[in-house]
Amino acid sequence: MRAHRLIVLHQSIEELLHEPGCSFCRFLKDFQAIHLQGDSAKDIRHVCNFHAWGVAAVQDAQAAAEVFLGLVNENGFISEQRPDCDVCRKVRDEEELRIRELVTLLGKPDIVRWLRTEAVFCIPHALKLRQKAPLTLTARIDMIIRDYREQLKEELLQLRNEPGPDRSGWGALGRAAEFLVAQRGLRT
Repeated sequence: MRAHRLIVLHQSIEELLHEPGCSFCRFLKDFQAIHLQGDSAKDIRHVCNFHAWGVAAVQDAQAAAEVFLGLVNENGFISEQRPDCDVCRKVRDEEELRIRELVTLLGKPDIVRWLRTEAVFCIPHALKLRQKAPLTLTARIDMIIRDYREQLKEELLQLRNEPGPDRSGWGALGRAAEFLVAQRGLRT
C-alpha cells in the first residue's frame, strides 16, 4: 500500500460551516485522517477493519509496520470479544464534542443565517444534532434534510437518465452516500 498524506487540523466546527456537504462529516473525516497518520497511530491498540486498512493506506511503510507489529503482538484479538476500535472511539467522542459545540453556536446571528441559507447535514448528524438542539430549531433541521433530499433526487435522476458512459454528475453518488450514512469510516 502507498502512504497518503492529508493533514488538516481544524479547531472548531465553525471553520467548516461554509464548505460543501455536511460540516460534521468534513470535520470528522479530517480528524480521523490525523489519527491514522503520524505519531497518533502509534497509540492504536485496538482497530476495526476499516481503520486497519486506513493505517495501511495513509502511513509510510515503516510507520505502518510499527503500528501493525504492536497490533499483531497484542493478545486482545484472541477472543470473540474484541475491545472497541481506538480510532472509532476517538471519532465518536469528537463527534459528540462538535455537535455540542454547534448547539452552543446556534444563537449567533451568522449561524442562524447559515442555517437558513446554506446548511447541509447528512442524516446521521442531523439526527444527533436534532436530539441536542433546542425544540425551536428541530423543524429547521428537518427542512434542511428535506431540501437536500430533493436536491439529491434531482441530481440522481439526471445521472440515471443521462445516456452513455460519459455521464456528468458522478459526484451525486458520493453526496448521496454521505447524506444517507455519513462519510466513509465515520459510522462503522
